[in-house]
Amino acid sequence: MHARFCLELASRLYTVSASGGDERAVLTVASNGDNEGTAQPRAVVRLSASAFSIPTQANAASLDALLSDASFWRSLDAESSRELAGLARRIARELESDEASSATLASAYALEFLILATRRAAAWKAPSGVWRVEDAKRHIEENYAEAYSLEFFTGKCAMNTSDFSRRFKELAGCPLFEFINRQRIKRACALLKSSGLSIIEIAEAVGYNNLSFFNRYFLRIVGVSPREYRLAGR
Repeated sequence: MHARFCLELASRLYTVSASGGDERAVLTVASNGDNEGTAQPRAVVRLSASAFSIPTQANAASLDALLSDASFWRSLDAESSRELAGLARRIARELESDEASSATLASAYALEFLILATRRAAAWKAPSGVWRVEDAKRHIEENYAEAYSLEFFTGKCAMNTSDFSRRFKELAGCPLFEFINRQRIKRACALLKSSGLSIIEIAEAVGYNNLSFFNRYFLRIVGVSPREYRLAGR
């Protein structure tokens, strides 16, 4: 059974799709970007921070990162996929319904969907045995400021360099060290907006002990300098 709808959260739209049956549920979530000035899709569930007590600006970046992270949705285990896909189908059904309070019920299901996805994202712990490539990715997301080597991950995953590098790129969408830098810069962006830390303090907090390297990666990934990014967010 296929279900599809749009979730609006903090003025951003995300397309949620669920397909397959209970045994092989497939769930995908993709960011549509800012909602301002865009045509409104018909099946939209809107969440209001004030009405539903969802995280506001302090955690908006982390929610956006979660909803936009295609590799997270691909790496869900069968039980989590089935549970989240079931909620997605309920949301879609309520959005299509003409019954009283269907929009309110759709919003309640959407909040449950977000909470469950957030719990699944936070539930990961490093395995005691051999890692999957998915575990390597999650370890970086949870510990982005650590110093890493390719040998660390090939040892954890019991894989040779070429196989690990190929499979990691397939999963994350970019090579290993590019992914590490993107994770660090993503966290730096959140700190630049939400904290009073200096730029050098932020660079150190996300794993850079060289400010010029931090500035270079930030400019390449974001398109502006850390100072310009902070000023634009005020």
